[in-house]
Amino acid sequence: MSHSGRPDLRSGLQGASSRGLFVILEQLYQELPDTTCARRGACCTLLPLVFTVELAAWLHRLPNAPYKERAAQARRLVEHFLVNAAQRRPCPWARPDSCAIYPDRFMGCRTYGLWTPQAYEKRAAQAAQGQQAVAQAWQGLGVELPPEVLAPAPPYCRLVKPVSGPAPDDAAIEALEERAIELSRDLPDGLDRLHDFGGDISFAVASLALGQPQALSLKVAVTKAMLSGDEAEAHELLAKAGTAAKRWAQSY
Repeated sequence: MSHSGRPDLRSGLQGASSRGLFVILEQLYQELPDTTCARRGACCTLLPLVFTVELAAWLHRLPNAPYKERAAQARRLVEHFLVNAAQRRPCPWARPDSCAIYPDRFMGCRTYGLWTPQAYEKRAAQAAQGQQAVAQAWQGLGVELPPEVLAPAPPYCRLVKPVSGPAPDDAAIEALEERAIELSRDLPDGLDRLHDFGGDISFAVASLALGQPQALSLKVAVTKAMLSGDEAEAHELLAKAGTAAKRWAQSY
C-alpha cells in the first residue's frame, strides 16, 4: 500500500461493498435494540475499539461527506491519536448530550449498557491489563504516562434501557461480535492492512494521513513535548499533523 493507501484502499472498499459486507454489518446493528439513557452520552469518554469491518465501512462512507466535514473528522482523529497518551481525550465524535455520528455509531457504542454488570467488569479488567502493557511500552521509551490516561474505564451504567422489548443476553451479544469478526475476515485482500490498527480508528487515520512510521514517531514526539510542558513544540507538531490530515481528507 502506498503512503496514503488510496488505490488499494479504494478498490478494496469497493470490493467489500460489492460483496455486501457493509449491508450485512448494518443488519447486525439492526439486531440490537434501540436504547435510551437518562445520562445522554455522559459515559462516552473513550473512543471505542471497532471491528475491522466497521473501520472499512467508515472509510467507505467518508467520501460521501462534504470536504469540510471530512477534514474536521480526519483532523480530530489524528489529533486524538497523537495526544491520547499525554491526555485522556473524549471520543472525537462526542458532543454535549449527543453523538455526532449516532446513526452510524459502532457496535461497542450500541452494546454499551446492554451487557450484564459481570460481563462488563470482566471486559474492563481485560482493558486494564492492556493499559498496563501500553504503560510498560512507554516506560521503555522513557515516558511515564500520567494517571489520568491510565484511569479505569467508566463505571458500568445501569441506566441504559431498550426502547422496547428485552435486552439481549451476553451470549447473544457475543454471537453478534463473532459475526462481525467473521465479516472482518472476509474483507478483500486490498484491506489487509486495516487489521494492523487493532481496532483503533484514530491510529488508522493517522497512519493513512501521515504514513504509519511517521504517525508513530510523531506520537512519541508530541507525548514527550506535552508531558515536559513544551506547549509550543506540541502545538507546532499538532498543527503540521492537522494540515496533513486535511490534505489527506481532500484527496481521499
